[in-house]
Amino acid sequence: MSDKQLRAAISRAGSANLDTLRKSILPALFVAAALPVESTAQESERQSTGIEEIVVTAQRREQNLQDVPISISAFTSDSIVKNMFSDVSEYLTHTPNASFISNGARSYRQVSIRGVTNFRGFVGSSTTGFYIDDFSVAGSTINPPIMDIERIEILRGPQATYFGRNALGGGISITSKKPTNDLYSSFMLDYSRFNTLDLEGTVNVPVVEDTFAVRLNLKHNESDGYIENVHPVGGGNDFEYQYAKILARYTPTENLTIDTMWQWASETVGMREGIPSGVFDTFSGGVLYAGLFPDRDGDGDSDPPIDTVGFYPENRDRVNFNRPQTVGTDFRNGVIRVDYEMSDLLLTSITGYINSDLFLNGDIDGGSWDYFHEYRNLEQESYSQELRLQNTGDSRWKWNVGMLYAHDEGSAYNRTLVGTEQIFGLPTNFLIDREDSTDEADYWAVFGQAEYDLTDKLSMSLGGRYSEEKIRADISGFSGVLVTILSVEDTFDDFSPRVALTYRANESMTWYGTVSKGFKSGGVQIAPNPERESFEPETLWNYEVGLKAALLDERLRLNAALFYMDWEDLQVAFQENLIDEDGNFVLFGGIDNAESATSKGAELAATALIGENLLVNFSVGYLDAKFEEFVAFIDGQNVVLDGRTIPNAPEWTFAADAEYGFDINAAWRGYVRGEWNYRDEIVATTSAMVQSGFPWEVPSYDLFNLRVGFERDDLSIVAYVENLFDSNYFTNAYEKANTGGLVVEPSYQTYGVRATYQFGDD
Repeated sequence: MSDKQLRAAISRAGSANLDTLRKSILPALFVAAALPVESTAQESERQSTGIEEIVVTAQRREQNLQDVPISISAFTSDSIVKNMFSDVSEYLTHTPNASFISNGARSYRQVSIRGVTNFRGFVGSSTTGFYIDDFSVAGSTINPPIMDIERIEILRGPQATYFGRNALGGGISITSKKPTNDLYSSFMLDYSRFNTLDLEGTVNVPVVEDTFAVRLNLKHNESDGYIENVHPVGGGNDFEYQYAKILARYTPTENLTIDTMWQWASETVGMREGIPSGVFDTFSGGVLYAGLFPDRDGDGDSDPPIDTVGFYPENRDRVNFNRPQTVGTDFRNGVIRVDYEMSDLLLTSITGYINSDLFLNGDIDGGSWDYFHEYRNLEQESYSQELRLQNTGDSRWKWNVGMLYAHDEGSAYNRTLVGTEQIFGLPTNFLIDREDSTDEADYWAVFGQAEYDLTDKLSMSLGGRYSEEKIRADISGFSGVLVTILSVEDTFDDFSPRVALTYRANESMTWYGTVSKGFKSGGVQIAPNPERESFEPETLWNYEVGLKAALLDERLRLNAALFYMDWEDLQVAFQENLIDEDGNFVLFGGIDNAESATSKGAELAATALIGENLLVNFSVGYLDAKFEEFVAFIDGQNVVLDGRTIPNAPEWTFAADAEYGFDINAAWRGYVRGEWNYRDEIVATTSAMVQSGFPWEVPSYDLFNLRVGFERDDLSIVAYVENLFDSNYFTNAYEKANTGGLVVEPSYQTYGVRATYQFGDD
């Protein structure tokens, strides 16, 4: 067995060891939940008579979750606290048919819902609508801060009517807790493995009784990290994270409410997280490092040197790079919302602004040899103005109309330089890659939806959005010998309709069916030939039927959905590094359009209150997402990918949690909580689709968490272990110029204690 095969076998063993455990858990969960159906509420507070009703605003009005004809996962404030959510990856793993890959940093997540993946990088034009307090932040971040949150809603399927452009796969809506007229404060202290300290404080102050209140959130999080750089320059993935949010609510009259929110976050990490895999891509082994390192497996290409630390999975926590790294993000976001109530009408104005700076500086070759280093900065800025008018009275009609204008700006500064080893005989600090780019987009839209009760049981809704987006880009730079000066302007327009039928069979059961369209604008890019300097818009049609039910005296909540999605001109990333016929380096990356693709599947789960003390949630997603027609350019050749599974689209996703509560005495109550997540194997990128084995094929994995808590009215103490069985898995292998080959962000186990003290009513 070769060294590569051995590493692949060890990696797969991490998931194989849990197969027996998984097979024993699944039947038990099905019995406990009574029926396997799609999870729309991952956690709810107990009631003496059943599971508490969950209110969502997926259609921009408050509605019972069970009345909305959309497949939704909703996480309440209690659920967010109990699950200790702090990152987009954590609530996505509790969502059927949702997935993510991580490329070494908090701001480098790529989200996938129903196989619809953002291939265009970590920020910018996404495929998921992402809103904080009804303001879109998708252009600047896909991983906003999670603190003092009222609710997280994840909507699956195209959501163009209310979430607008680029919400092809779905929408994510985060709602902050608002200031109240009660004096309240809380303080949280969390200490965990790797000397990780997390401090949070919240204060709510009613400044003027029944008229003006303010709420303040502060957070400080720091850690030594779980990866050590053994080189004398030191470092690792130690980090420091700071966050602040202030909200104000002003209600000068009974009819007028003005909410303002401003938040700021800053994160700095000591490295882009990852462990060398020991596997070169085609370009690195055959061209970039050819002849510098030995050919251990006899394939004619160089293989990564061990460089003292070894490779994953034997090595999960050490690197050896000779230059320091810094990676991080600064994030600023503000929203002003005005609600004015008239007779049976509500007028809403939402004004928002966001700015983010992402930086990545230092070592890029990932080894003790100084071959390359880089300086990268990406700044994104957006503001928008939205107006909505809707009816509020008791009528057979429910309607909502609105308009939106948004302006986006972005700039990129990238530099890659030769190090002191002077690879290819080039002098130290010789510039081999440069990009300076600016881009702007002006977007406007009109949208609306009307729902009418045809009978007492049957209702129909029609909605849609017409939009126009004007994009301008100025790009200058070079990669190897490819020199680009590009100035392009283009306009894209679209109408995305949506129709839904809802049938209420009885008070406990509702059926629905929807047909909806999603749209994503095209764009421009650096490319070695003119025909690749732009790419086409992406369109998607979704056909869906679903069931929502609340049974057994509201003690069992069931939801199910079946869907089929058909889309054209799917925007897929490519990256090419090659030597031209004159022996010169050519490096370029961008977007291809896959002619057609489909995604079909099911989402099933249940929430069950068993007795008065045991609450069980279970969800499962099945997904079959494939390219129907696509010829991709990979490693210098055209590759037919017809019938191949789309990257970052796992066939099966499972999530479950069970919480058992018990009274200790009149003041204290305890609970034990177990959580389990499973994601099937994936291929993370299109370039990996022409390879096989480790690390190109990302194995399936299980993740178990255990929490034990004790609560009273003013104090809670929780001890926890995350990754209980220390599962050895990774979500993706990403490419840089690393001498250790592709980089794998490893899993790790952590454990700690969290204490929260609160004063007053929240």
